[in-house]
Amino acid sequence: MFLVTGATGKVGREAVDQLLALGHPVRALSRNPEEANLPEGVDVAAGSPADPASLTAAFDGVTAALVVLSGDVGGEAANVAAAARAAGTSRIVLLSSAGIEHPMPHGIAEEHRAAEVVIEESGVPWTFLRPGPFHANTSWWIGTVRGTGSVRCWIGNNPGAPIDEYDIASVAVVALTQDGHLGKSYLLTGPETLTSQEQAHILGAVLGRDLEFSVAPPEEVVDVFAGITGDRAAAETNVAALRSPEVPWARPTGVVRDLTGREPRPYRQWAVENVALFG
Repeated sequence: MFLVTGATGKVGREAVDQLLALGHPVRALSRNPEEANLPEGVDVAAGSPADPASLTAAFDGVTAALVVLSGDVGGEAANVAAAARAAGTSRIVLLSSAGIEHPMPHGIAEEHRAAEVVIEESGVPWTFLRPGPFHANTSWWIGTVRGTGSVRCWIGNNPGAPIDEYDIASVAVVALTQDGHLGKSYLLTGPETLTSQEQAHILGAVLGRDLEFSVAPPEEVVDVFAGITGDRAAAETNVAALRSPEVPWARPTGVVRDLTGREPRPYRQWAVENVALFG
């Protein structure tokens, strides 16, 4: 039995679909099972990584788990590690962050590294996936693309190699189902180096529109992030790190190709498949 937490999210749902396609039994953890809308045949369990009691039931009989966390990442990781250890689960694949490999200290890196350490110390065999920015992050542009035909970018315009959620899920499935990946951390990127402006140009071409591009000043983005999290200091370090030219995902790593045997999906494919979001 394979457990997927965060099963209704972008990576989790893709992983569920891919595991099912390979014929594996899947249990999905969802805060709202009645609204999960997961494929037939999935054993949907109520709960979340923030609820230790629900994890005890969810991990019962589970061989391996894809763990996707949100909120108090370190605390949720501790709950997951305890439940997996008690159940005798043979491996955890954790969706972490490429920010951990960033030379600048920042909140995103700190919280995800704390989650990794908890799992390392649990004694449950592990694999850590460290993706850079997702293709789906450009969904942040939906409002301005629809409203004004423009892109207002929050993360600056330095080159990077964003990755498709489908490819993250594909690597996760390999790590869950195949040997040779325990104790390893994988930095995951897409196949091409693009600036945010180049992504906006690709999206505009797919939409058949010229999209005006601008970069929001750092102070504006800090205000937005701080308003969401309530932690201004962390917002400042996160914005500085995201806008640094030294990001770990600046160039393609080739990991997706090496582990899955195929090239990762380019941003244009994501834009074509999600064009209706921006219409």
